[in-house]
Amino acid sequence: MDLHQSKKAILIVSYGKNSLSTGNSFILALEKQLKSALQDYAVYPAIISHGQDKDSTGLPFLFKVLEQLYYNKITTLFILPTFLLPGHSFLKMQQTLADHQHLFNEINICTPLLAAKECYGPISTSLATLYPVHNDEAIVFLGHGSSHSSSIYYNELETYFHNNHHINYYVLTLNFLSDIGDFIAMLHKRGIKYIRLIPLLMLAGYHVFHDMAGEHQESLYSVLTAAGFKVDCVLSGLGNEPIIQQILIDQLLIQINKDNLLL
Repeated sequence: MDLHQSKKAILIVSYGKNSLSTGNSFILALEKQLKSALQDYAVYPAIISHGQDKDSTGLPFLFKVLEQLYYNKITTLFILPTFLLPGHSFLKMQQTLADHQHLFNEINICTPLLAAKECYGPISTSLATLYPVHNDEAIVFLGHGSSHSSSIYYNELETYFHNNHHINYYVLTLNFLSDIGDFIAMLHKRGIKYIRLIPLLMLAGYHVFHDMAGEHQESLYSVLTAAGFKVDCVLSGLGNEPIIQQILIDQLLIQINKDNLLL
């Protein structure tokens, strides 16, 4: 496709200084799928830059991509954020887009997955399919957590699990790890013996390898092991799972259909 002839573009936005080196290669998988399915659209990956970032050897920064799209005569943008929550990273993305709004006729932004109520069914079903559980086992998803009010969506996902007969699925966040005694007591009372720890994160980085699965005594793995559970860790981000990638793509298609554009 001649990108200079396309008037519509899709931006797959993630976070991080060098996303490819931190396990964010799922962005490239999404890019490939979208280019195949939506051939009338130019598709670009981008990451949110931080104040200290000057260069990236991985994915390009969002503000640079937006400038390039303007020069390529793109007029309409569809933004597919790969954040689970509309938290601080999402707000930073929105601000960057607002700063460049004057360059485009239209910018459409998909809702992050955990903030989209219609996604709770597909997400919970997908996760239960990927990680089936036995009666004496608990699946514990570890999210990042945030001072932002959007952290409430972690609780809503756990509630959705429990209200839909997935009572052995739990959602914790990093800021909960220092006060985990009641959670451990509840698991013992329920007769749980085995725990699988799974990142509720799109990519696996420091928080997965250090805070969740680290060998130091304060990691979630060590704390639960010391409490008498047999613990296994999944060390891959959710973004690598094709079934999760499809949910993201479905969200984008919903946004495109809202604007009555031809696929």
